[in-house]
Amino acid sequence: MKNLKDLIDEQEEKVSYDKIKDIEEVVDSVEITKTKINNIKRNIKNDELVFPEIYTNKDLYDLAQKINDTFMMNLKSDQKITKDNLDEVLPEFILSFSETRTLKREILDDIKQMITNNIIGYGHISTIFSIARDGLNDVIVNTKDYIDIIYNGKTLETPFTFRSEEELRKIIDKMLAENNRKIDEAHPIISSKLNDGSRVEVQIPPIAANGGSCVTIRKFNEIPLLLEMLIDGGQMDYKMAYFLVKAAKGKCNIIVSGGTSSGKTTFLNAMTRFVDENEQLMVIEDTREMQPQMPCHSIRQYEARMANEEGKGAITLDFLLRSALRSSPRRIIVGECRGPEIVVMLNAMNTGHPGSMTTVHADNTKEALVRIENMYLEARPSANINFIRTQMASAVDLIIQLVRFPDGTRKLIAISEIERRMEDNGVIALNDIFKFKRDTSDLKKTKGDFEVLSTPSRTVDQMNMFGVDIDKRVFDPNFEMPKQMLIEALENDLPSVMCGWRDEFIHAFLEKDPQLFHKWPHFQKITGY
Repeated sequence: MKNLKDLIDEQEEKVSYDKIKDIEEVVDSVEITKTKINNIKRNIKNDELVFPEIYTNKDLYDLAQKINDTFMMNLKSDQKITKDNLDEVLPEFILSFSETRTLKREILDDIKQMITNNIIGYGHISTIFSIARDGLNDVIVNTKDYIDIIYNGKTLETPFTFRSEEELRKIIDKMLAENNRKIDEAHPIISSKLNDGSRVEVQIPPIAANGGSCVTIRKFNEIPLLLEMLIDGGQMDYKMAYFLVKAAKGKCNIIVSGGTSSGKTTFLNAMTRFVDENEQLMVIEDTREMQPQMPCHSIRQYEARMANEEGKGAITLDFLLRSALRSSPRRIIVGECRGPEIVVMLNAMNTGHPGSMTTVHADNTKEALVRIENMYLEARPSANINFIRTQMASAVDLIIQLVRFPDGTRKLIAISEIERRMEDNGVIALNDIFKFKRDTSDLKKTKGDFEVLSTPSRTVDQMNMFGVDIDKRVFDPNFEMPKQMLIEALENDLPSVMCGWRDEFIHAFLEKDPQLFHKWPHFQKITGY
């Protein structure tokens, strides 16, 4: 492996983002791989994907399928096939068809990849994984005829289709087999996951009533985002980030609210970096998605288990959370509260687990409070509403609202402090600290400004109680916060070790953003560069 300095120098030499006007200039001036070129394209136009020509040109697609079918017919049913086997035999086999001898190398490679994906992968779905890479959020299969994706927050059509329901069902069975799951008419709805951690939801007829099977895959991204990357992506400004770092270090209890694909898990991942590694963090999820930015010795992760085909053996979030509390964790993160686990979570926040966090589905901070109330009442129908609100007001310090706008842009639109009092109508009082004010002159684009609305009191007291000082100038709307002030708050919490990562994990972040060290020089301390 190249050392870090060589990698940085190489990236500086090859790519100067300030000078890029279009991708062709990069191709003409630099000899880099096709993958890196595609990555640069995505960084410049992140809503654009280039699909292989064999899927957009009918003649080429028909030829590719002909080669695929012929190769499949020649395979023995008990023959064990590996990628190395395919890499060895497919090039010659493809060229044995006279129609391929004048094709470009890129098209021949795409045909080879299609056959490989059909044999040892998930067919078109594996192709989508390799094309979209880190920008892929979801794959949505709506019968054999339609495969859409959510890419960098935007829904896009793809040229992929399955030739038959049978072909689609074979792919479904292959995916479910990885988690020892089966689907049939007696069990027509299944939740599962792939080996890479991606979540899979499948519905087949008769439940799926639109003529075929439906599949939704929530892609697991191997490389988590750092807080600095969220700032660079425009999700928050320096003041918000500075406040959030202090809130995490000051052990504020936080509820993260947002809709589907709004970035709640990504945000929680970024916040774990500011948990002291000497504190025992316990992470509990329905399906494991989180990648805490901490050393392994500081983390214990638990995953719920679905019932088997007989309806037995389920281990719920509620059960896991109750069990986990007996292990004396210092902080707790529940990936998402959707049911009775909210009761235990609020109790934990109230009884010796400051700095805990969870997420809920809601469209704004006030709705998040209502959502929590409703979950509590579903679990404890006889509970008094005033008691529930008192529990919430005592347990939760901050509610953070994330939104994914129609153009795919994600924003942190509000940070609100829960006050320890009720409004005249009996609901919990909120003190809005920061918000994103959207420019409504062009609703097709997400533009606007982050604003300071007030100075918090409860959360500042909480920070001070745990020895965390905060510069109150960040609550002055007229104060222009310098970037260096944020860097000073961040630089003592560098993720020098991340659980499950190789020692030089920073290489992965540099590949994702080659300019990272230039925009955030404090990361150079990780390696002493």
